[in-house]
Amino acid sequence: MSPNSPATDQIETLFGIGFVVFAIVALAVNVALIYFLRRRRAASGAQPLEPQDGGRPQLRIGAALGAFAVAVFVFGLVFTEKAREAPATGAAGLQQKDADSLTIKGTGQQWLWRYEYPNGAFSYYKLVVPVDTAIDLELDSTDVIHTWNVPSLAGKADAVPGKAHTVSFRADEEGSYTGRAATLSGAAYAAMGTEVEVVSPEEYESYLKQLDADIQAAQDTVVDQIESGETP
Repeated sequence: MSPNSPATDQIETLFGIGFVVFAIVALAVNVALIYFLRRRRAASGAQPLEPQDGGRPQLRIGAALGAFAVAVFVFGLVFTEKAREAPATGAAGLQQKDADSLTIKGTGQQWLWRYEYPNGAFSYYKLVVPVDTAIDLELDSTDVIHTWNVPSLAGKADAVPGKAHTVSFRADEEGSYTGRAATLSGAAYAAMGTEVEVVSPEEYESYLKQLDADIQAAQDTVVDQIESGETP
């Protein structure tokens, strides 16, 4: 899946650079092996070749590889930290007076995700968010560990019973992004998935109002049925 948020873009860049780096290292190691094998073969049966570099080429090669490994580690650490940084809301996102990010609660249960929005409305399976808006998704679980996993928007994040965990992301383009369970959480974990629908800020606010009205209408229907003696 292609990245659609700053964090996943950083991760994909890191993977791409890592692949190139390790390909170069593998090529260098193989070239060095071929060089030393050919040198040994040329010297077999004759006087050992006099070293031309102070007698310890292996130490110099080892030092160079060590310095290269340290540089790769530091480079990877920098990109990893950048991927963990909470994104900021962009100019096209939902502008809020009292917060820099939009906080939504996500609760995992066997085997479904429940999302609760700031106005108290809630939805199952599908999470609707505004585009270009920093989202703080606060995860928890009612039973076992579940992993929220939407690769196009953010890295994997665990929902652990009794422990708060927040995953932050920002969707740069409108659209629908899906994810599947990434942790064994019971017999039906393979069917546990989620969908994130990214819409404009205006559509998001309209969705919340409609969702709240639908929930209230359903509640009123149940109350009417109980009061009239009908079975809901």
